[in-house]
Amino acid sequence: MTGRVDGVVVAVVGGDTGAGSALGRGLGDLGASVVSVGAADVASADDVCAALEAAAAPPARVEAVVVCSVGAEPTGPGPLADVDDAAWRAQVELPLRRMLACFQGAYRYFGGRGGSVVVIVPTASMTGAAGLVPWAAVTEGGRALAKAAARAWGHVGIVVNCVAVPAALVAPPPPGATGAPVDLDRPGLPPRALPAPDMHVDVAGVVASFLDPHRRVVTGATVAVDGGVWMTP
Repeated sequence: MTGRVDGVVVAVVGGDTGAGSALGRGLGDLGASVVSVGAADVASADDVCAALEAAAAPPARVEAVVVCSVGAEPTGPGPLADVDDAAWRAQVELPLRRMLACFQGAYRYFGGRGGSVVVIVPTASMTGAAGLVPWAAVTEGGRALAKAAARAWGHVGIVVNCVAVPAALVAPPPPGATGAPVDLDRPGLPPRALPAPDMHVDVAGVVASFLDPHRRVVTGATVAVDGGVWMTP
């Protein structure tokens, strides 16, 4: 699925994180011109649109938006029974608003010119990892937004897809986290059929396959790049 994306201008939301930086370097190695947009710049659709406007000097324009992270808030582990109203607002509602802003800002920026949106999500939400309920809720909310946007925006040439990766690849340490990292895989998952993927090479290659403006024939899909742990029916 890998391919060159020479000259394609790509904005990576969360490019200031470890995962986003690795992904950006990988896309750059495949020929993309990569710009980083931080989570602090996606509070509203206007913020996202302004960040994209500033990312490329005319006549160049951003042709693809890759959402790698909208903040570390949802990734903190904890029991489902202990998620109170304040935690839900901070760990789910706020990140989902940022995700919505990414979609709406990209749509406004692309206008009728077409473009690609790719959302990087953890497979943990599909496999049912215990203790990561806020992150799973944000992930599945983002996937629902992606599918709705894909169906609504196809007529203006905008394609929207998700790439699902092992949670460990995209999980930053939450603010104030101490001690050993949480086990992000649900007990009992089958072993990988393939080696564990690398964000810089493997994930970047699959993302690039969605960014070529001449190959925008897939939309609304979630492609798992996790070595074959989560397999769709």
